[in-house]
Amino acid sequence: MAIFRRRREGGPLLPETADASVAPRAITAAAMPMAGPGVKLADRARKQSANSDWQRQGWYYYDVIGELRAPLVWIANAVSQADLHATELDPATGKPTGLSENPTAVQAASLALGGAAKRATLLKVLALCWQVPGEAWVIVRPQGQGKPDEWIVLPPSKVKSKGSGADASWQYTDPKTGVEVPLAPQARLFRVWSPHPADFIQADSAVRPALPICREIEKTSQTLAGQLDSRLATAGVWLVADELDLPKGEHETTALAFMDELLSVAETGIQQPGTPAAVVPVAFNAPGDMIAAGSALAFVDSSTTFVQGLDDLRDKALDRLAATLDMPKSVAAGSQDESNHWSAWQVEESTYKIFIEPLLRELGDALTEQWFRPALVAMGMSPDQAARYEIGWDTTNIVARPDDRETLESLYDKILISDEYMLSENGIPEDAMPDEAERERRLLEKLVISSPAILSEPGVAEALGMPQLAAGQASAVAEQPAVEAPEEPRALPSTQGTEPEPEPVPDGLTAAAELLVFDALSRAGGRLLTRENRGQFASTPKHELHTKLEPPRDDLGRLLEGSFQFVGPVAEAFGLYEGTLRAVLKTYVRNRLYTREPHNRTVLTNMLTEAMR
Repeated sequence: MAIFRRRREGGPLLPETADASVAPRAITAAAMPMAGPGVKLADRARKQSANSDWQRQGWYYYDVIGELRAPLVWIANAVSQADLHATELDPATGKPTGLSENPTAVQAASLALGGAAKRATLLKVLALCWQVPGEAWVIVRPQGQGKPDEWIVLPPSKVKSKGSGADASWQYTDPKTGVEVPLAPQARLFRVWSPHPADFIQADSAVRPALPICREIEKTSQTLAGQLDSRLATAGVWLVADELDLPKGEHETTALAFMDELLSVAETGIQQPGTPAAVVPVAFNAPGDMIAAGSALAFVDSSTTFVQGLDDLRDKALDRLAATLDMPKSVAAGSQDESNHWSAWQVEESTYKIFIEPLLRELGDALTEQWFRPALVAMGMSPDQAARYEIGWDTTNIVARPDDRETLESLYDKILISDEYMLSENGIPEDAMPDEAERERRLLEKLVISSPAILSEPGVAEALGMPQLAAGQASAVAEQPAVEAPEEPRALPSTQGTEPEPEPVPDGLTAAAELLVFDALSRAGGRLLTRENRGQFASTPKHELHTKLEPPRDDLGRLLEGSFQFVGPVAEAFGLYEGTLRAVLKTYVRNRLYTREPHNRTVLTNMLTEAMR
């Protein structure tokens, strides 16, 4: 919607009474709307005293020197990841208090810089203009018919003023068509710039003092390229004496005939390198005195001598450029720490505070003063109440926080932080949390892995998604005869409280179970091998690879796909219930993978004994 034409119907959205206790923060950004005679005079003075040649040179070197362009784009990309929001100022201190809940302020902030869809692109252009020419022009053009305003960000050379007095007007170059477009009366235009400390109306940037260095880099690069071209332009000149006895044939001179013969021999040597013709020298007749004097043929090298040390001069100039730009030297030199594609534009906290935050703060001040607060007034607030709000920045996507995962995990294990906080600190949305049923099932899995005897408790197998085992347990309970409660004994017998010893596990069952376990662990070990670690554990059996390579604890099912396919025949041979034996073996193997321990026959036998009981 075009919010600068009139107020909404229905009156203001907030009370119009001024709050005398409000202490709004002073806006320090260099920004001014381009309207009115006073601004026209200021703009004329800016043009008369400014040397815009350095701005054109800055863009030129931005286009031709990759070592300058890359770090500027890096900073601009980092700035483009910031998101803006409305923030409310503290009445006592004038400092931001965080996200505002006022619907008018929230709605206005959502429209700034073209909305969320176009904001990143415009922020990138603003950051580049801030670093190269030191100024940018922002145009807010109403679209009408309920459409959102169009935002345009342009470098200074694309906006011009014409005329004076009543005939004064502005025009700009449309970025989509390249056509000069007159600025409509209802559009809003303002300039944002980094002021020069000696002349506030003039723009300044980090590229400006780097122009002589860029010129030096360009000249050394051109000199190196020119020398390389001169060495490739010709392979030299052959001087052939006219007294040589060589048939001219169809050629006008002996030299041309000689070159034709030489090229023919060279072609034969290239096409047939393994034949005698490739090594037979060229023969011709010449007077003996010419051969003795070595004047029958002469070769002149036309290439220039390659000047050594130019690359050192260029490297020193690049080092000076990295120290001049307004960014960390590691970024300017392209030697910042490597990062993956998820954190390509994330920066250290110190880098953000020193280099990026001031830029965002200036842009936020300019947007607040020249657009946001006037927009709030147009939407129904009083000027005093609009002064209580400003544009703030969310830099979560920019700043790379220190790796404090161990601290978070320790606090989480001690139940000192919530699930929601743990997810937010790791950048995971809350809707990724499991529901209650899944949480219960996964907790039971951990308990069963640590203590397999829990699997025999009523309801555990069913909760873990083992219907066959649950049905077997239920049928076993149903087949057991009802036991009447014994009468209260008159005396405590010596055997009270003891349980009969369980039947020993047959040796054949242990051996068969071990084969199934080795098969499952071998499958898991084979799936743990990747292209990077293949060949590093040649001496380790495949069923013990899980002790060397950490299995993904949340994906053990994938590692065990296809295992335990012969549990049925083994259970039938020993008179066991298949579901029970399968659950015991699967639990045992999962426990081995989870704890990264090798196969232990004693532990497996104890689990089989517990299952048989």
